[in-house]
Amino acid sequence: MASFDLNSISTALSDPSRTISGVDFSGKSLKLDTEKDAQPIVDAINTCPDLHYLTLTGNTLGVAAAQAIAKALEHHPELKVARFSDMFTGRMKTEIPPALSALGDGMIAAGARLSVLDLSDNAFGPIGVEGLVKLLQSDVCDHLQELRLNNNGLGISGARLLAKALSTNPRKLKVFIAGRNRLENEGSTALAKVFQQMGTLEELAMPQNGIYHVGISALSEAFKQNPRLACLNLNDNTIGAKGAAAIAAALPTLKNLKSINFGDCLLKSKGARALAKAFKDNTALLESLDVSHNEIGREAVMELVDAITPTQDSASRLARVVLAGNSLGGAANKKTMRERLGSCAELSDGDDSDDATDSDEEEEEEESEDNSEDSATEDAQHIDSSAADIVKDITLDTSGVEEVVTDVGRFLQEPTAANLDRLGPNAADVIDAHLQSIREPSELIQAYVEATFCAAGVCNALGRQMFPKLLTRAGQQHAAAWLLANCMLKALGLIKSENKDYKIRWLLPGCFAALADVIEEPFFPAPLRDTLRFFISSKLPTLAPDTRDVVEKHKVLQS
Repeated sequence: MASFDLNSISTALSDPSRTISGVDFSGKSLKLDTEKDAQPIVDAINTCPDLHYLTLTGNTLGVAAAQAIAKALEHHPELKVARFSDMFTGRMKTEIPPALSALGDGMIAAGARLSVLDLSDNAFGPIGVEGLVKLLQSDVCDHLQELRLNNNGLGISGARLLAKALSTNPRKLKVFIAGRNRLENEGSTALAKVFQQMGTLEELAMPQNGIYHVGISALSEAFKQNPRLACLNLNDNTIGAKGAAAIAAALPTLKNLKSINFGDCLLKSKGARALAKAFKDNTALLESLDVSHNEIGREAVMELVDAITPTQDSASRLARVVLAGNSLGGAANKKTMRERLGSCAELSDGDDSDDATDSDEEEEEEESEDNSEDSATEDAQHIDSSAADIVKDITLDTSGVEEVVTDVGRFLQEPTAANLDRLGPNAADVIDAHLQSIREPSELIQAYVEATFCAAGVCNALGRQMFPKLLTRAGQQHAAAWLLANCMLKALGLIKSENKDYKIRWLLPGCFAALADVIEEPFFPAPLRDTLRFFISSKLPTLAPDTRDVVEKHKVLQS
């Protein structure tokens, strides 16, 4: 039997003279639903002797197709670059986690060691991260250098899940990209703790995330532990004066920082001055600076220009300085700026002179500083006291009005055996007839899901009768697949509802038992089956003991 020399294999894979090859299906707009659909990609992977990269950008993968591709990946430990951006267009969000999990399992089985993982422009939200957790925690990501998650809709919950996954086995990322993800203060703070552990970041881009000075300050503390940071992009967050002060405090440790994008970050004059002082005191070797559209006064703008051009050769070092959208003053001021900055200067095209002096602006800033960054939510919720008084004075005449409660309605509100008995021997048909009056598709699907689980929680046989009706009625609605999967996952307690008033009023052990009886029936959609199995398996340790016992008893519920 032949033996494998692991040292020889490792040396061969790391040989810089090795020809880089791979499989690239980017931009082909393929709709890959089944194993057969994925066959061209599977064949290309199987015939590639050295799969250094795999690019599937611009196609759309279903679970079955992803599983087929994953099986092919099991034979390629040499894979280094996985570019999976824009790969789930038109897919249900609940299809994405099992598809991602399958691809991850293929790489794990192969023993691959990724250096680049790009999942940008996949709007999978927080539940998508659940499909990545196993991969991110595995040895496959031990040497990961670039993680690109731009425009994924992660939200705060997704950011926390991601931070937890990355911190389990601290990674040494060089590049982290996560723009347009609604991370906000809580999400960015969770990630900042991970960055602090890393200490290896060279590029960080988190634009358009709704981060205020609290999150910026947390990130600034992480910057201090990442001295090799060269490129920083926080465009279109609210840094403000407080955030700028926190970043300024971190700048002395960032001797390699060459590119900064703080455009549209509400720095104002006070924030700009804090940065200018830090640049001047620490002789930053910036090559690119964007502070456009920050409501900075002309004197503070000039202080920034002076700070980044301390020597005569500064203009030759600077490649781009964007000051547009601030108060630059008149022609004389602009001429001075152009002389100092040279051809790299990008100033406003129109007349952007401002009669307000810097002192006037700073006085306004000081008056509003406590409110401008923190109270937007409170202000949005504020109701004028006079309007509130008017509302208090209004009373409605409800005399003679009585709420009509049907037997079905009573059972759906309180799913008990006693209320079920009121429906008679044909309870499934009675419930079905009651629900068909609902016209709005999402409401109808949610109502059928809840009715099915109310029934299943009390009576297994009734639950089995309701499932075919649920799937039939849901299948008649537009965008039913996504709505149905989402409603069922919420009803089973496998994902959180965005509606804080949502309550599970049915007995979950009975629901899982009834589901086990029908999940392999021909009428049960295969994508829905795969999605439910994925979430049930991943959430098994967190289920209540009585529910977990049912799931462990019925292996058909697990992937």
